[in-house]
Amino acid sequence: MSFPKITREIAEGKERVKKQFLTEDFELILNREKCTGCGTCSRVCPKEAVSRGPIAASRRFPKTEDIIPEVYEPYKCVFCGTCVYMCPFGALTLKKNGKEVRLDELTLIKEKAVPKIDFEAKKITSNDGTERTVKCYTKGKISIVDEECAGGCDSCGVVCPSGAITVPEKSKQGWESVPNVVVDEEKCIFCGACDNACPTGAIKLEITEVNYSGDYNEIFWDPLIERLKTLRWSEKEEEGS
Repeated sequence: MSFPKITREIAEGKERVKKQFLTEDFELILNREKCTGCGTCSRVCPKEAVSRGPIAASRRFPKTEDIIPEVYEPYKCVFCGTCVYMCPFGALTLKKNGKEVRLDELTLIKEKAVPKIDFEAKKITSNDGTERTVKCYTKGKISIVDEECAGGCDSCGVVCPSGAITVPEKSKQGWESVPNVVVDEEKCIFCGACDNACPTGAIKLEITEVNYSGDYNEIFWDPLIERLKTLRWSEKEEEGS
């Protein structure tokens, strides 16, 4: 048997990626029921091992299951735990030799590569009634370009984990103008799921602030923050082409 040996499987609502070395093994587990498809893990991954995938090819109007990320390139993953540390929904778990690695046991924490995340634990409810607790550590603003909105597409409202986005019914009065999308910024947690799911780029989230404190390694943390703020997948793809 050659090492490292890499396995990847999706079963019982969880994606497991395991890399086995000669004397130890690491496993990254994604709980797909907790995941909202916000894309935080894929944006902060220093090795670009995690990706949302080509949702445009799967559905015209994406839903949460279409934007849940996967480790498409497991050979790139170094099991550093950056994605586990930054996930707002606690959907990721890292194991070493079959034992869960606590956040304070991560090397990037012990070596102060990253600072302390100053978050508010907030209970939220999506439009379909799903309740979650989220670590809110970002602030931002949402802009909507009605001219680019598909109209009749409710992807942003469907994937929004906090119920901040609604798609109002069209007015029966021809002269009355009704917006395509309404955003309640009091409910918004600035996670990025709506931006991630919008098939046309009509809804855009700009992260303006990330709350953290304490010492950190600028070489590691500063680029991570820049990646975290990179939201529009279409723009990222255009820049890379």
